[in-house]
Amino acid sequence: MTRRRIPIITGDATLDSPWFSNHWELRQGEHLVADIRRIARTYVSTADLGKLGRLVLEPTGRGTVHAIDEFGAEVGRITRRSWMGRHWEIAGNEFNYDLYSDHRPRRWHFSIANAPMAQVSGSMLSYNHVTVHSALAIPVPAVLLAWHVIARPWEAANEPRHLLPGVTDLDDAAQPGMR
Repeated sequence: MTRRRIPIITGDATLDSPWFSNHWELRQGEHLVADIRRIARTYVSTADLGKLGRLVLEPTGRGTVHAIDEFGAEVGRITRRSWMGRHWEIAGNEFNYDLYSDHRPRRWHFSIANAPMAQVSGSMLSYNHVTVHSALAIPVPAVLLAWHVIARPWEAANEPRHLLPGVTDLDDAAQPGMR
């Protein structure tokens, strides 16, 4: 059985988006790591990782967001651990981190066993420019899951498809494969 390589980030990376845009780019230096599209109506984000595949970041309600690969397998998930959303757990087959909000605004950090190992920072006005700094390798799915709940916190706790007009469980059952 061959294992798929999970892309990683070491050092500095940025997540950038123009104002009022649903398009994001995760870059490490000049290298484009992921091209991300946010689908606002369903709160889902898709990340094209080039030759390494595609991920879908999908909220499932109750403070959980799943990262699903193109084969339908869960690569990771982030789960809210505090009522205010200041502590999250990020877990996957090959990683497990805690994500904490710092006391300074728009600053977060990844930790392992309560030891900070990576920092995520937004700009003073928004999360349209996010920097990631890590001295250790951190998997891209973990970074994308953290971005999803930091930059779009109202989306992290929701799974709105059942609230869309004209879509019912019967409609979903009548059209298998449609979500």
